Amino acid sequence: MESLVRTLRVIWRAELLIIEAKMQIAVRRIGAVAFAGLIVMFGLGMLNLAGFFALERIWGPVNAALGIAAADFLVALLLVLWASRLSGGRELALAQEVRDAGLEELEAKAERVQDEFETLREELSALRKGLTSVAKSPLDGAVASLLVPLLTALVKSMSGRKKPSE
Repeated sequence: MESLVRTLRVIWRAELLIIEAKMQIAVRRIGAVAFAGLIVMFGLGMLNLAGFFALERIWGPVNAALGIAAADFLVALLLVLWASRLSGGRELALAQEVRDAGLEELEAKAERVQDEFETLREELSALRKGLTSVAKSPLDGAVASLLVPLLTALVKSMSGRKKPSE
């Protein structure tokens, strides 16, 4: 029972480590996306203005605005894709390995307990069959329990009679 509790504690701690690692990844992703949004809002604002004025002379005001907007969307998309590819690293992999090992040990213990219950069930079934047979014919049980002491006493009395006659 103590090893079962220890195994459950190991699994619980591994799950907490996995959750913590995933939370750190989520925080980093959110930070990266927020930073991308900040760049889109402020940094590109000035670049947009400068690009617009430069392209306005070549493309005209409408096409210059469309070109700057397309470049802004492309930069934002690249930053979001980069943020989505962040991984948990070695800590997450290690925590998952510990959790999996704990679960395997727990499954093995559960199988052993199931085998013990199966053995106990078979023993109880055999006992029930024995009690059922005694209950169905109590005379057989009584004869067997009376016959053995009666025969023992008879053998002792016969062996006791032979000694004095010698």
